Amino acid sequence: MKFYKHFIRSFNDLPDHHALLIHSLVGCNFQCFGCHNYEKLVVKKEFQPYYLSKDIISHLRLNGYFFDTLIFNGGEFLLENINEIIDFLHRVRDEFEGIIIINTNGSFPEKIEQLIKLNLVDGIHIDMKLPYHLLDLNEDQEIYEKILGFKPTKTFIERLISSIHIVIKHNSPYSQIRTVKYPILSDQFFQENKYLVENLNQEYGSNIPYYINEFLDVTQDTNY
Repeated sequence: MKFYKHFIRSFNDLPDHHALLIHSLVGCNFQCFGCHNYEKLVVKKEFQPYYLSKDIISHLRLNGYFFDTLIFNGGEFLLENINEIIDFLHRVRDEFEGIIIINTNGSFPEKIEQLIKLNLVDGIHIDMKLPYHLLDLNEDQEIYEKILGFKPTKTFIERLISSIHIVIKHNSPYSQIRTVKYPILSDQFFQENKYLVENLNQEYGSNIPYYINEFLDVTQDTNY
């Protein structure tokens, strides 16, 4: 496993906590609109300085007391082999007493469920790009391709929705569902995402928050 050599400290990704963001260089299966990580961590990942998993463990052994939360990002961290992820997170648990979170697009519900059952993560942050439950794969193909970078299959969309169900049902105080406020989408898209999260919270008796994150590099103002 390879990780980008530059870490990011954050007080925003998990409210009231001091987090260290660690980015995997495994790549990504999405190419989202305006992604500021894609060029560096996916397209040019072979040319980036990197740490191996053993280097991450050494860093935690020496400096883990400076923060209380780890967030593993990508690209898409869960593209890694599940057995390697499990082994790595076991070693992280041995060295780090704080909160462990994975940031994911939701493509791998089975991996999410397995890591939760093994108690190797304390929370999951899902980037819910669109109201998948409402969009039509054919009529809304342009929207999917603009935001995700490809046209998904029905099975793939079902997997994304399944991940949202798993995380909300688990009801960890460290989990969240969030959406980037893509400037090419109208506010209705984000409202529909929020309604889904609220309805699932009611269904499962959970309290998972929904956040809208600002788009960092707005270059377009046109709405669908």
